[in-house]
Amino acid sequence: MKSMTVLLFVLSAILVAMACVRADRVRAWWESLNPSATELPDSAFVVARITFLTLAAFGVYYGFQSVSLADGMAWSDDELASAVSGATDSLDGEVVYAGPHEGVPTVFDGEYA
Repeated sequence: MKSMTVLLFVLSAILVAMACVRADRVRAWWESLNPSATELPDSAFVVARITFLTLAAFGVYYGFQSVSLADGMAWSDDELASAVSGATDSLDGEVVYAGPHEGVPTVFDGEYA
């Protein structure tokens, strides 16, 4: 669960960094890869920035949801003590052994290994 949370925050930071890249840098990089390519319009950069920032916001939101979910899944000391005492109480009942004394209940003596 922690690795997913870290991954969400890291990806969100990368998306924000991508949204901050200047258009002339991307155009220069694009031209170095393919000199005969058409020039990218400014509207493409606006749409890309909005998309990147929206995805980053979703990543941050779900990252915090993951953190709160992980906190809710952890047991407190009182919950753990209550669960253990409930389990031992249910084990302290009568035990029926199979074999020659079938159906004869014997009481557990309270000793656990």
